[in-house]
Amino acid sequence: MEEVKKETKKAQVKKKMVSVKRAFILFWHGLTALLVGMANWITVVLGMKDDSKYGKFLRRTVGSCFAFIMLMLAMMIGFAVCRSAYYRLGIDEYLEDSYEDAQFVSRSVTYYAHCDDEGYLKTCDGKKTITGIQWIAKPLGLDSLVCYSNGKKRGYFNMFTGKPVIEPQYKHAWIFSDGVASVDDGGWIKFIDASGKVVIDPKIPYISGMEGYVFHNNLCIVHNDRLNRFGIIDKRGNWVLPAEYCAIEPIKKFWIVDDGVCKSLLDSAMHTVVPSTKGEYWVGDDYISVTLSNHVIMRYNFDGELINDFYINDVNYLTYETDELRYTTTKNYDENGMLTSETDNTEPWPVEKVAKCRSYEAETGWYGLMTAEGKIITPPSFSSIKAVGYDLYLCKDNDEDGLLLNGKGEICHQ
Repeated sequence: MEEVKKETKKAQVKKKMVSVKRAFILFWHGLTALLVGMANWITVVLGMKDDSKYGKFLRRTVGSCFAFIMLMLAMMIGFAVCRSAYYRLGIDEYLEDSYEDAQFVSRSVTYYAHCDDEGYLKTCDGKKTITGIQWIAKPLGLDSLVCYSNGKKRGYFNMFTGKPVIEPQYKHAWIFSDGVASVDDGGWIKFIDASGKVVIDPKIPYISGMEGYVFHNNLCIVHNDRLNRFGIIDKRGNWVLPAEYCAIEPIKKFWIVDDGVCKSLLDSAMHTVVPSTKGEYWVGDDYISVTLSNHVIMRYNFDGELINDFYINDVNYLTYETDELRYTTTKNYDENGMLTSETDNTEPWPVEKVAKCRSYEAETGWYGLMTAEGKIITPPSFSSIKAVGYDLYLCKDNDEDGLLLNGKGEICHQ
């Protein structure tokens, strides 16, 4: 039965193509007749009926121009007809979908977008469920509703069936997370469940350009009604952290809060893990790393205990060029691999020796001086360190300015 339907559909498409072909032939005949008439009129006006050199030259010029015009028109019309047949007559249903612009939503649903045209959803059995889609945004975690836009409004569809669950009705809407999604309902931010019912109404207006109101571990960052500070609410809409911070950022199971001067790290219970400091946070699998403004790195465990107050990424030897020169030779061999002669190289190489101090790297790309025994001489304030003597170092904080320091970290004026 399915094969019969496909053959019937193909026959309908073929019939449409025949009609388009006939229309194109009639249009072509009319166009050529018009152009021939215009050519005859021009030849009469310009006096090209005579057999003089002038008349022959004009006839050839006009003929070449018309031939070029006809070729360009044929290419334009052919392109328009083919494009129309492909996208309007349903031929693309029997051609393989372009995987270059395909996004797999689930095992059974794929989102296709052809160039700048509107996209559509297609199930594994070949059926289109939703058309006219501009973009989609997948949910987080175990949620199954995908946010999509038709160019005017936003709604949600089921990622496993491809069918709409909440029709496009919101000017702004965000992805589902922890079972709810935030939407712009008449200029006010509200949270809906999978049925479209409003479950949280924090009474806050929408901010233009806000990245999104998404729950992380059943907590969500929202702003106050004055739009100038941020806090955190739970799934019941209660404020678990007052809206008194300039910025809040989730990072794994923690929250970075910024009061405008310093930053702190809080856990899911809003308890302080790392105290307020001027630095940048990074949470690894087993530790918390804080990079201070002076490029020093401190590490804490997940209980907030300081485990390293001066973390060093790497230590390198420093070498410098001496006045001693090394002369090298090039060995010459015959076809049998036997040494035949040695040639002295004209350019000697300066001998390099190891300097007294080492360089260490704290924050990536920032270096300091330390002794061979590991004692810190300078903070990691330099973008590069180069030894220019046994105990003399050129330390730069950018590509131009630099300081000459000795092994005690003192500035040398030489």
